[in-house]
Amino acid sequence: MLDFFGRFHPVLVHLPIGFLILAILFQWLGKRTTWSYLRLSVPVILILGMLSALFACITGLALSGTADYPESLLGWHQWMGIGTTLLSLGMFWAVQRKKETATNLITALLLAAITVTGHMGGSLTHGEDYLSFGSGQVKPTLSPIADIQSAHVYTDLVQPIFEARCVSCHGASKQKGKLRLDEPSFILKGGEDGLAVKAKDLENSELIKRLLLPSDAKKHMPPISQAQLTGTEIQFLQWWVQAGADFSQKINALPQTEQDKQMLQELQLASQGAGTDSAKGTSVKKSGGAGIAPVFTLAASIPEKPVQPADAAIVHRLKEQGVVVLPVNRSSAYLSVNFVTAGKEIPDTTIALLEQLKPQLIWLKMDEVQLSAASYAVIGKLSNLTRLQLSNSNLSDEWIVNLQNLKALHWLNLVGSQVTIDGLQKLGKLPELRQLFLYKAGFSAADWTRLQQAFPAVQIDTGNYRLPLLPGDTSLVK
Repeated sequence: MLDFFGRFHPVLVHLPIGFLILAILFQWLGKRTTWSYLRLSVPVILILGMLSALFACITGLALSGTADYPESLLGWHQWMGIGTTLLSLGMFWAVQRKKETATNLITALLLAAITVTGHMGGSLTHGEDYLSFGSGQVKPTLSPIADIQSAHVYTDLVQPIFEARCVSCHGASKQKGKLRLDEPSFILKGGEDGLAVKAKDLENSELIKRLLLPSDAKKHMPPISQAQLTGTEIQFLQWWVQAGADFSQKINALPQTEQDKQMLQELQLASQGAGTDSAKGTSVKKSGGAGIAPVFTLAASIPEKPVQPADAAIVHRLKEQGVVVLPVNRSSAYLSVNFVTAGKEIPDTTIALLEQLKPQLIWLKMDEVQLSAASYAVIGKLSNLTRLQLSNSNLSDEWIVNLQNLKALHWLNLVGSQVTIDGLQKLGKLPELRQLFLYKAGFSAADWTRLQQAFPAVQIDTGNYRLPLLPGDTSLVK
């Protein structure tokens, strides 16, 4: 019952603010002879303000017993709310008795009380640093990481992600759902809905389940109004939990597949402002080359033309099947789709759903998938794709012909695929292609010249990096 009444507080709390500020405004304006008539309505407005303030206090007390808020801030907010109600009563008494000096003093105190109480309420709801003079831009999640394999899994990666995206609602000053994510002991303790993180058990880790919910779902984390985790960050947290949710070891001490290593490399690039989840450009070393050349900016891979939001029902159906669907950025309706948690054998019916997202879908990531010819035909119809990742898939020379229709494609990852030079040449006329990843694909050193001829304007990465020998790399042994 308390929970029911408490839910009315966010609605009722705005009524006394409006009524009391209106009463103060009319009282001050009424000092002028031409507007003196405004004072006639002040007592009635004050009565409405007092009553609504009283109900706001009652519902606020009910709400405070059903959620976790910082005790100190909550206590001050409660007493300031009660004080505001009493000051409104005092102003009513002074106005009725026509005590001008007392009215002026109480009016000033009441305005200050409304301001402070409202600010405290906002801090309880949005966090204590919500009202600030910052730029309003989303802060980067990670500090630059030079070598991710030597980074500490928790202090260098998990903790910064939580601090940037989760701690404002689940930290020391505020604990929605009785959950704190600011320290390892609290993370392992979980919240009122169960364990946030259960080592090696993604299905029973509430944190992972909430991250993968549709963005418009009530329990999705973070709330849609706040900055979201990137697809790579979600992937990393899934890997971390599956690897045992360790808090002390370095990345290189945890088990990693080739796909995990690629994901970690993307995080490293993102931390340096050049990752696939960043809005900045990437730079990749060309096979056999000595330098690093800029390729294209991710901002350029997002169409400038606005698009209508995707069908929420289709997005929901994909997410039910383990597909990660996220907006490419906070201000865009264009989508990124990732099959990282959908398994390897993807049915044609699931791939067919992508065609209904054709206007919005621009980034598609499908690593280690086994698809049919029909599914590759559907991918070939996604004409707005600018980024396509099919690493370690069963894509072959026979099916690659479907990709010839992807005229907007900027970036293509075929690492570990079965495609040969004969099949890849079929994509030589893609007008926007700028970057191509072919490590461990069906190519030999003899194919390099043919690749360069087929893709003269494309940055080709075959993974055959050659680093210069530095003096510090050797030592003299006597």
